Amino acid sequence: MSAEVQVTYRYQAIPLEQVLQDLEKRYSFNFSYSNNQLPLDAPITCSVTSLPQVKALQALCDCAGLSYQIIGEQIVLKPKTESSTKLIPLRNYTQTLRGTVLDAGLKTPLIGATVQLLSVDPARAVSTGLDGSFALEKLPIGRHYLKVTYLGYKDAEISNIMLVTGKETVVPVQMEESFIQQAEVVVIAERDKTLPQNLLISSSVHTLRAEEINRFAGSRQDPSRMAANYAGVSSASDQRNDLIVRGNSPLGVLWRMEGVEIPNPNHFTFTPNSGGAFSMLNNNLLANSDFLTGAFPAEYGNRIGAVMDVRLREGNNKKVENTLQLGLNGLEVMTEGPLAKKWGGSFLGSMRLFTFRPLEAIGVKIGYNALPSFQDGSFKVVLPTPKAGKFSVWGIAGSSSATIYDIDEDTTTWGKLRYRLEPTLMNQMYAFGIHHTFSRIPKTVTELIISNSGSQVEATSIATYRNKTSRLFYYLRNYERQLITRFNITHKPFHRWLIKGGFAWQKMYYDNQEIMYRDRRDIYEIPLDANGSAALIQGYLLSKVSLSPQLDLQAGVYTQQFTIGNRVAVEPRLSLDYQLTEAQKLYFSAGLLSQTQPLVYYEYRFFSQVKPEFNQPYNRLDFTRSRQVVLGYHRTLSANWRLKAETYYQYHYKVPVSKTAKEAAFSMLNLGVDYSFVTVDSVVSEGTGRNYGLELTAERFLKNGFYALGNLSLLRSHFTGGDGHVRPTAFNIGFISNVLVGKEIPLDNANRHHLSIDLRVNYTGGRRIIPIDEEKTINEQTDEIYYDLKNAYQFRLKNYFRTDIRFSYQINNRKTNHWIFAAADNFLDNKNELYYGWDLEENRAKTYYQLGIYPYLGYRIQF
Repeated sequence: MSAEVQVTYRYQAIPLEQVLQDLEKRYSFNFSYSNNQLPLDAPITCSVTSLPQVKALQALCDCAGLSYQIIGEQIVLKPKTESSTKLIPLRNYTQTLRGTVLDAGLKTPLIGATVQLLSVDPARAVSTGLDGSFALEKLPIGRHYLKVTYLGYKDAEISNIMLVTGKETVVPVQMEESFIQQAEVVVIAERDKTLPQNLLISSSVHTLRAEEINRFAGSRQDPSRMAANYAGVSSASDQRNDLIVRGNSPLGVLWRMEGVEIPNPNHFTFTPNSGGAFSMLNNNLLANSDFLTGAFPAEYGNRIGAVMDVRLREGNNKKVENTLQLGLNGLEVMTEGPLAKKWGGSFLGSMRLFTFRPLEAIGVKIGYNALPSFQDGSFKVVLPTPKAGKFSVWGIAGSSSATIYDIDEDTTTWGKLRYRLEPTLMNQMYAFGIHHTFSRIPKTVTELIISNSGSQVEATSIATYRNKTSRLFYYLRNYERQLITRFNITHKPFHRWLIKGGFAWQKMYYDNQEIMYRDRRDIYEIPLDANGSAALIQGYLLSKVSLSPQLDLQAGVYTQQFTIGNRVAVEPRLSLDYQLTEAQKLYFSAGLLSQTQPLVYYEYRFFSQVKPEFNQPYNRLDFTRSRQVVLGYHRTLSANWRLKAETYYQYHYKVPVSKTAKEAAFSMLNLGVDYSFVTVDSVVSEGTGRNYGLELTAERFLKNGFYALGNLSLLRSHFTGGDGHVRPTAFNIGFISNVLVGKEIPLDNANRHHLSIDLRVNYTGGRRIIPIDEEKTINEQTDEIYYDLKNAYQFRLKNYFRTDIRFSYQINNRKTNHWIFAAADNFLDNKNELYYGWDLEENRAKTYYQLGIYPYLGYRIQF
């Protein structure tokens, strides 16, 4: 600062933020500060006349209760009271904070960016190296704040970074170029927390952070259950993690890993669902990931409901670290460390083994008379090279099995039952890929991804009859494998314009069989016995342009061709972002979307009972197609509070429905949440569907150890069946509401011991049902059940109410970090209805209930 420049100012009850902006504009002060630390809304009364810059700055700090430190050309501001609490003599209880700073559009490193640590006194600053990396060593454990600046880019601030003793913390930082070059543009730091990892997504997106998956009560360390905390999202039941988004079937959910489609990554799933009982995705390996809930940009295709775009984090490329986790649900081992150290490579891998026998031992009911078990593993190897680009190899695989026992030898209690079933379910899933990124072409980055993935569902049911004889009653094998080659290219001609395009070739192989025993006719039918292949070719092109400092426009087109039926779709997509003020934004997205039917359906056959012939209607189906519009408003109330509102409309058409009278209420829009493979004859692509609703969210980001999230979703979902009648869908539950709060309490001044308490309350409308014609069924002499199709989905189960709680305790020792947690889902033991059915033993309609109290414990050590 120059001693020759004289400063004069007079402020009377002016907010601190406006004072700082005024001084920056008039006297070219370069202030740096954490929005979480300074009281930016506090009124300031202060005046000076013709003082040198240093004295004028000191006078302002005295008026505002601040202290400052000059680092280079930056004036770092902090509260005066912080020095007494931040200067903690922790001796060896320190840790390293590392990271990389990247261009958000091209994902290329930014060399020479300034990284400031604002949570210690005195503040520290470093510059990024040739690979965009930085390291801050010997930092006190606890929460920290970073601010990153780079000429021509918007400032980025990363808050609430937790340092523990047992593991280094690695933080990726993405920076957006500013509209006006040659000047640094400051944005509200916590707004960055709401931005997706893929900045080409402008609406209907939530960012899933690994720390929050661990933190939120009721999430069970499962990304899908974590996503169910957000507006517009609900789950099918306590036993499963299916994602029902804005009234859409879970069949419309696309799973991607490392930029490429993968099969359903869940244990105990069924054909052709996208969810299951437990996730194969290990939250300890996940990087921040995007969850899209509608009107996707052109990069995403072949789904109309939602996209879970998952990324695996990179391992520590400086030192070997290990994690061991043990609980009632099983054992997990994870390790990571450097590989080819001179190039900055790394490896990361984990294995998990789970069994429910400990839960059975303490009397916990899991909803079925079974003891399922499962195992899975994941890995990622990264190898950057000086000239050939960056290579990564990744993979995930898992298997699960369960047999449900339901044999009662006393046949006098069987009622109308002619037999009892003993079903066995076995699942396998794998996905492996090679990812190459090349960025040596100026302003251009290319990606090549080659993956091999597959899944198998094998279900067997053995029937035991009253005469004690047993036989195979049902068998289903659904084996699918995909070979995918995907190429993306991103080019930024100049800072206001980004172009991205690509194509994918997906070769799909299948080997499917279904065997059904028709005991009344004493014959076996095999409606599905096929192996073969199909191909899906996809392409997209999109462009994002900053038309002004306030207005961004993105336009694109997606296309796909499917070899079964030779169907083609061309889908334009559009989005607009308008920054009303620094704290308020309006956004709009619209587009056409489509999806193929699940592959297993296309070869399905229906046999005639009077002629030796069959009908194969599914291979004549079109894509299910959708028109979607989203309008949203985002307001940042302060550095820690935000409000968000979105309204949407979706019109689905070419939906598979049935033309037969007894299946008039059938629509593919109602499937995807049960352990059953539903097929109907005479299916045609003539149905429609409509979803519309309003979603409101209020969120307080973690500050002073406290966070809160609340949302309310009002929704309607209807479909038109093969008979032309409009009905509610099975997922037209009316409303979804969530409240989550949590408090992190340090138990000592050294931040070595932390206690956390987290609470979740969920209140949701009941699921729609098809009622049973009770009078007709109770008088039926056989085991046939009659449904009231005229009133299909007109009635609902009772509203769903659940409260979850979680306690965790963290201990930092010299070289290790210990984490202990105890949780209870539905700890008030509310009796929530699961489904409505007919009990053939008691010959009456019966309501079945969800899980009661579901307790679980865990212990994790990092070293």
